[in-house]
Amino acid sequence: MLRFTSRELLLLLGTLLVAGALRFAVAQSSDTGAVTGLVTDQTGAVIVGAKVSAVNRATNARASTATDGNGRFILGFLQPGTYSVEVSAEGFGARKLEAVVVEVGRSTTVDSALKPAALESVVTTTAEAPVVETDRSDFSTNINQETMQNSPVNVRRWSSFALTTPGASPDGTFGLTSFRGISGLLNNNTVDGADNNQAFFAEEKGRSRISYSISEDSVQEFQVNTSDYSAEYGRAAGAVINAVTKSSTNQMHGTAYWYYRDSDLGALNPFYSKSKMALDQKVA
Repeated sequence: MLRFTSRELLLLLGTLLVAGALRFAVAQSSDTGAVTGLVTDQTGAVIVGAKVSAVNRATNARASTATDGNGRFILGFLQPGTYSVEVSAEGFGARKLEAVVVEVGRSTTVDSALKPAALESVVTTTAEAPVVETDRSDFSTNINQETMQNSPVNVRRWSSFALTTPGASPDGTFGLTSFRGISGLLNNNTVDGADNNQAFFAEEKGRSRISYSISEDSVQEFQVNTSDYSAEYGRAAGAVINAVTKSSTNQMHGTAYWYYRDSDLGALNPFYSKSKMALDQKVA
């Protein structure tokens, strides 16, 4: 018979708690997302061992898992994008969701109630599954491709769209962004999980002192965590800005843009116009 001291029991309990926390922590990281959910039958009883698979509609990348003893599942480390998710179990008709959106740093909840099936059948749902997180208390905003493509911006910097998030405001004239009144030098910026902060000035790379190398067109989406974010982000008293870049897909794609800024078609600067008129009069 094994005997443990109180200290050993506390250590064992702590290890089990950490292991349980890590199980859910791996569902997503700073540059990936996750799909989670509960699988039940029509009566609400959980289904153990149900098979769950997700396929990225742009790349055909596949991930699969099975429900645990509580009928829950986690598909973690998924690249942001749109997925087809299929849930099946022996003796039940399968359910397939065609438009499940996975966003960076978030878990998309997909609960499924399966119906008994005497014959093999598949129920397909084409509506987009909402991204709802009930297990986190942070304040975050995700800026996706639709927002970046349809919002007006004067420069080609993807992080400029962070100004559309609550509590954000310009910080000085160097292009920095302040959150909740905190200096823009106290934010943390990452791209694909890698550090994107200028080492000496502690600001986002390319803001004011070195060349900017990440185009707006190369960013798929990004997340702005303004407060109460988990310890995995850290390193910031302001906000944590997390971006993921686009990856290759099964179809050829690309973008092109052209800025036409002819002063003859733009509004006049009243201060410049007056000074120019005064200068012309002196010359004359």
